[in-house]
Amino acid sequence: MKRSITGVFLLLGLGLGGCGDDGKNPDDASPGGSGGGSQGGSGGSGDAGSKSGSSSSAGKQSSTGGTAPVPSTPPGSTPSPMPIISKDVPAFASSNTANSTPQKAQDLDPKSSWSSTAIPAWLSYDLSSVPAAQREQVLIAWYTGATLDFINDKPNADQHLPIDYTLELNKADGGGEPPSDGWEVIETVTGNDRNTRQRLVKLEGANWIRMNVTKSSNPQAVGLDLDVHSAPEGATDSWLFMGDSITFMSTSYLFSDLPARVHELAESRYPAIIPGAIGGTNTNTALLAIDDTMANFPGRFVTLNYGTNDHPNDYHMKELVERVIAAGKAPVVPHMPWAPDAARQKEAQEINAIIDELYEAHPEIYRGPDLYALFEDRTDLIPTGDIHPNDDGQAELRQAWAEAMTR
Repeated sequence: MKRSITGVFLLLGLGLGGCGDDGKNPDDASPGGSGGGSQGGSGGSGDAGSKSGSSSSAGKQSSTGGTAPVPSTPPGSTPSPMPIISKDVPAFASSNTANSTPQKAQDLDPKSSWSSTAIPAWLSYDLSSVPAAQREQVLIAWYTGATLDFINDKPNADQHLPIDYTLELNKADGGGEPPSDGWEVIETVTGNDRNTRQRLVKLEGANWIRMNVTKSSNPQAVGLDLDVHSAPEGATDSWLFMGDSITFMSTSYLFSDLPARVHELAESRYPAIIPGAIGGTNTNTALLAIDDTMANFPGRFVTLNYGTNDHPNDYHMKELVERVIAAGKAPVVPHMPWAPDAARQKEAQEINAIIDELYEAHPEIYRGPDLYALFEDRTDLIPTGDIHPNDDGQAELRQAWAEAMTR
């Protein structure tokens, strides 16, 4: 039976509350406090968002390898297709449970994944059958569906999160079992605490890719999905979704069909998405985290889904946009969502007016969906007394994003 993310919150005892950066209840219908509506799982507080930005929580990493009217797309920001080339290639693993075979890691279903029965553990793909032109440069992306939060300072065993691992290439011929030697380490990560990572790699004739995990949050097992995208022009269709609980609930990897929705609208597209939203955050806490978060993001688009936990007189979207542009990436800014209470609607209109001014001042901004117009007066999607979309509202939000991403 399909389970909603709201249902999972309830089962885990996490609720939909959380705190803003001042410790006030963000679900208070009055927007007078600097909280304002977020929850992002066990890490869903403003304090967590601030902490993540002020520490080196990304883990150590070393590398040796390679609405209406519809706005126009900023010059140079049209994504080039990055099709997934790993879906049907031969997949192998050091071990696996009966229902979590290596093929589960490549099936594009977030609700199924490969799971090992021991650590160390490795997962390997034979890419030799993929035309050489499609695998000169690739984006390797892994995801852990059992780990809902983007940042996990103290991951537990149930999350099966890879902590220490390497990405490796091999030029041995394909068509058989994985080679036992000749592996070249192209990336080493230690102390990882993220539930998703991406790496842009030049294969330079390699036929094999392997992720080798030497430490997991579970001493006995690791579980993950692994996608390989063709990326000859770089990670141009890779998107980092930063934001608060509304974005967290709607784009969390385990429950999101956003890449598939984009693919339905544009058959050549299948974007790689990092679900980096954290409950309780706002533009203040995002400023503390954004440089650290972008440092390990090879992609082009950084979405900035903030406003519900902000106030017009303390709204720092301009600074966030400038940070993204300075990093050589494209900022993507949607309008702040509508909410049922009148006071919050007033603040949303003021914040959206600020966003409109930023659109004019910074043509580099890729305009996200108008979430105010999407939800306005739709208490069937955001129930009275809440600020979070229900399951139907989350689906509508993802569809609006898919349409904006394929504009």
